[in-house]
Amino acid sequence: MLFVASLSMLAAFGALAPDVQPSALRTMVTATTGMLAPLFWPGIGPTLARTARRVVAWSTASAGLAAIMLLGLGNSVQPLPRILGSGVMLMLILLVVHALVATLEMRWRGRSADAERAREMAGRTMSITLAFLGSLPLWFGPVSEVLSSRHGWIIDAVVGISPLTHLAVAAGNDLLRNQWFYQHSNLAALQFTYPGRTELTWSYASACLLLAFIALAFHRLRRPIADAARPCLTTEKAP
Repeated sequence: MLFVASLSMLAAFGALAPDVQPSALRTMVTATTGMLAPLFWPGIGPTLARTARRVVAWSTASAGLAAIMLLGLGNSVQPLPRILGSGVMLMLILLVVHALVATLEMRWRGRSADAERAREMAGRTMSITLAFLGSLPLWFGPVSEVLSSRHGWIIDAVVGISPLTHLAVAAGNDLLRNQWFYQHSNLAALQFTYPGRTELTWSYASACLLLAFIALAFHRLRRPIADAARPCLTTEKAP
């Protein structure tokens, strides 16, 4: 389902045209797959460990699907190191995204008896959040240009926060100076610096570790509460 949806959206966006640059194609494939992957999230497991395995498995499978599509799309052969770099960056992003999806699902499932609705709402929420953050250089560009007169760092921050920028950096694509962005984003005409690959990799790795520690701490915190809530069955002997 993820493959069909991603391929259909890529075809609608014109990514299958013969004149698309290889780096732009890598960016489009990984961005499309990454935005759609939370919609097909399989749901949390019965335990925290199984949920963590599902997060890793689904993130890896989605990134692998994007890599497979890159091997078959386009007229030119994609360099294998670039495919691997784009796939690893997409996997790191999806690890964080699906960990948050699982967190939202667990929270909303606790409030509602409809588990399927909680899963769907969590996936949709994170897909919309990805689209919101990915388009940040586009819709927040005019505001950041105004604020840059007092805060010179804000333009680099707006460009660096976007997950779409991260995928473009991994793909070796100058995102904001592509023709479409150059026509529609004011940031393309300003001075800015893309974040480095090493910096992005460490940032996502740190975020994954932080989420793992939070999940473990939350799990250990809930266990004593759950144990305390269980009724104590004792047998008293009659005097």
